[in-house]
Amino acid sequence: MLTILKISLAKLFHKPYNSALSVLLFAIGVALISLIIKTETFLNNQYKTNMAGIDLVVGAKGSPLQLILSSVLHIDAPTGNIPLGEVQKVQKNPLVKQTIPIALGDSHKGFRIVGTNTDYLQLYACEFQKGNSFSEPLDAVIGANVTEKTGLKIGDTFTGVHGFLDEGHSHDDFRYTVTGVLKKSGNVTDNLILTPLESVWMVHDHSHSHNEHGEPGEEEHIHDENDNHHHHEHDGTCNHEDEHHEHHETCTHKEGHHEHHEGHNHADETLEHLRHKLSHGEELTEEEARLYNELKGELVVKNTKPSEAITALLVFYKNPQAAVSLPRAINQNTSMQAASPAIEMNRLISMLGMGLNTLRLLAWIIILISALNIFIYLLNIFNQSIYEIALLRLAGASRLKVVSLLYAQGIILAVSGWFIGIIVSYLIWAYLPQFELGSYFDYGVFYKELILLVFCTGVGLLAAFIPAIKAYKNNLHFTLSR
Repeated sequence: MLTILKISLAKLFHKPYNSALSVLLFAIGVALISLIIKTETFLNNQYKTNMAGIDLVVGAKGSPLQLILSSVLHIDAPTGNIPLGEVQKVQKNPLVKQTIPIALGDSHKGFRIVGTNTDYLQLYACEFQKGNSFSEPLDAVIGANVTEKTGLKIGDTFTGVHGFLDEGHSHDDFRYTVTGVLKKSGNVTDNLILTPLESVWMVHDHSHSHNEHGEPGEEEHIHDENDNHHHHEHDGTCNHEDEHHEHHETCTHKEGHHEHHEGHNHADETLEHLRHKLSHGEELTEEEARLYNELKGELVVKNTKPSEAITALLVFYKNPQAAVSLPRAINQNTSMQAASPAIEMNRLISMLGMGLNTLRLLAWIIILISALNIFIYLLNIFNQSIYEIALLRLAGASRLKVVSLLYAQGIILAVSGWFIGIIVSYLIWAYLPQFELGSYFDYGVFYKELILLVFCTGVGLLAAFIPAIKAYKNNLHFTLSR
């Protein structure tokens, strides 16, 4: 057996480029299939761990899937805020067993700051690596990935920025203090900064109050400057009693035209400034929103204070009847929407499944092309080595050993392709930041990859089948007599 293996390797290394092409094609197909297996396992694991038994999510009207992604998985922008008055009606509903409020809006270095209560920590069975839970406003409990990427530790302070970008408008007047660091758990809490609801309300109430009653905005400063400029021109140019009436009229006409032109430019500049703020995720004050409406007519001014609203409410049913009546009642009778995490996640996985099935089909086509390439390669090896095989037979090698030689080459090519493909898939997976929480060493993944190894071995045997049959039926005397 060892001799057959040595001879097979020698034959394959004799034509390294052809051998490498066969292995490369096989490896590409295997890597794609392995990545698909990991992705499906990751999605299923994330679905189980992050849903955490949540029956319903109540939030602002909009996309139900966006509501689930933003409030449960924390990977999308929120649909908006919902008033506490309507939230309390849901909480008091006899079909509701428990609720957990969520308030979003800020982040620190890309990690979301989530306002909630301690029930959220219990929901995900969070364990503390260091420190304790939050108890006062501006206390913060950070996930394992947050402390790893930002370097924050117990006692450190930090500020949040508006929105979910790495940089933005910073709330410098309010500094959070780290009171606890969570152990790595493989769910969304690894990437979150958790704080009491009052923290989020405090920060945004201050911003809201400052924008309404604080210093004038940038638009007002521009307006004042333009007014001063116009007044100066009027006093210095046209306010002369000894000028002729005709000249005064001409001057007044020019001034009016100039003011109209300046006002038009001022409106354009103001609109551009407001658009710039919106594109960078910055909040508009109530006055700015009204001004934008006058110029563009696209915004709706909302007077709800931050402390009178939350982003979403996680709901747990008291009995199965709630699943039938509660979502419909909320969607039809309130300004809010109710979305089922199970339904929306199944819909998401179904949509992703179409893309994964396409990739899976492509991978199998590549593997079949690779099998065809191995078949042609081994057939050429047999045709070019027919005299060598005949000499082996004369030296005492049986037909079975000659057949084994070709089968061994087919298996070596297929298994090498499988091994390289698996290694490549793990290297790619390691560099995908969104999949850090995935089951990297999941037994289900290993089991499926071992099944893939068996399949690849079968493909290698099948590709060598016809060349092996030709070698077995080869007439030794006829070959040597040619």
